Amino acid sequence: MLTTPLQPRRALGRGLALLRRHPLPLLGFSAAAWGLHGLGWALVTAADPLPSAVLGALLRGVGIVLYGGGLLWLVEGLSRAGLALAADQRPHWRELYRWHGRSSRRLAWGLLNLVAALAFTALVGFVGWSLVVFLLPALSPLPALLALLGFAAVGLSQVFNPCLVLERQLSPSQAFRQGFVLLEHHWAGLLQLVVLLALASSVPTLLLGLLAEALVAGLGVPVTVAAVVAASPLVALSTTCAYGQLLPELAADGPNGLKRSDR
Repeated sequence: MLTTPLQPRRALGRGLALLRRHPLPLLGFSAAAWGLHGLGWALVTAADPLPSAVLGALLRGVGIVLYGGGLLWLVEGLSRAGLALAADQRPHWRELYRWHGRSSRRLAWGLLNLVAALAFTALVGFVGWSLVVFLLPALSPLPALLALLGFAAVGLSQVFNPCLVLERQLSPSQAFRQGFVLLEHHWAGLLQLVVLLALASSVPTLLLGLLAEALVAGLGVPVTVAAVVAASPLVALSTTCAYGQLLPELAADGPNGLKRSDR
C-alpha cells in the first residue's frame, strides 16, 4: 500500500498560522482548562494538612476529579478546535466548553487505555529487567532498551487517538488498534512530529521561564505557566493539521481506515 508521508514542519507552520488567526478563543479555552487542572491539584494539596480525615478524603476526591477532568477537557476542546480549523471552520465557544456526552466518554476511555498500556509496558519491562539482572547481569541493559522502545511505540501510536475518536467516531478499542496501523505506515513521520512539537513547545517555555526568573525573582513560575497555556493550542493544532494530511488516505480505505500492510 502506498501512503503519503507526514509533513511535520508543514503541520507546525499551519498550526502556528491558525493560532495567530484565532488567538482569543484558543488561548482563553487553554487558560480555563489548565486553570481547572491546577485547581484540582491545589485541592489535593490542601487536603493533606486538614485535621478531619473525612473532609480531607472528600477534598482529595474532588481534586482528583477536577485534575483529570481538566486534562480531558483540554485535550477534547483543543482537538475539536483543531479539527474545525483544519476543515476551514471557525471554532465556536459552545463547542469548546460543553460536555459532548458519548464522544467525551469514548475519549476518556481512550486516554485511560493509553495510560493502562503505558503502565503495562513499564511493568513488563521492569519484570523483564529484574529477571535478567538476576540471571544474566551482563544483558541487563537489553530489557530496559526493549521496554523503552515499547513505551515509545505505544505513545507514538496514539498521537492521533483524540482525532480518531472525535472525527471518525471510532470506539476506544478501534481507535487504539487504528493507532498501531498508523504507526506501521507512518512511524518515521510520527516520530518527527513528536520530536518537533516537543522542541517547539518545551524550548521556548523553558527559556522564557529561566529568563523571567533571572530578571525578577519569583516571576519564572507564572511566565512558565503562561507559556504552557500558549503552547498547548499550538501542539493541538499542529497535531490535528498533521492528522488532516492523512484524511484522504483514511477515507480511501473505507470506514475502518488503513489496513495492516501486506508489504
